[in-house]
Amino acid sequence: MVFTHDLLEHTMDLEKAEDVRRLAEEINRRVGLGLDLTRVEFLRSRGARTKAVARTLSLPPQWRFVIGEEKVYIVEVISEKFDPLECVDRAFVVLHELLHIPKRMGGGLRSHNSKEFKRVGRLMRKLDNICDTPKS
Repeated sequence: MVFTHDLLEHTMDLEKAEDVRRLAEEINRRVGLGLDLTRVEFLRSRGARTKAVARTLSLPPQWRFVIGEEKVYIVEVISEKFDPLECVDRAFVVLHELLHIPKRMGGGLRSHNSKEFKRVGRLMRKLDNICDTPKS
């Protein structure tokens, strides 16, 4: 399902990104982040106006109240920048985005100054052969 959003004559398409979800689940398992990824929605956007390759968003409590408490975070990958990346680079991007989500998953986001981001090199070594994993 694709959702198209027109804002001031600019179009951005959104769709669920199950391939990114599967990659995130494998990263979460291998690295031991301990995140409940059922509370995260993974989206792919096309036509987004951003310099980012991906971004993690936290849903405000008011939105969670209205739409339901089950989803707290959104990880959005920007198709034009994310999809051409090599597999290992996509894994790095997804790991980076997951590190923004605290283990408690209370709705906050970790900044790049968090000690978790200092571990990214060590965590990536646990993903050395992630691109060799057969697709399920």
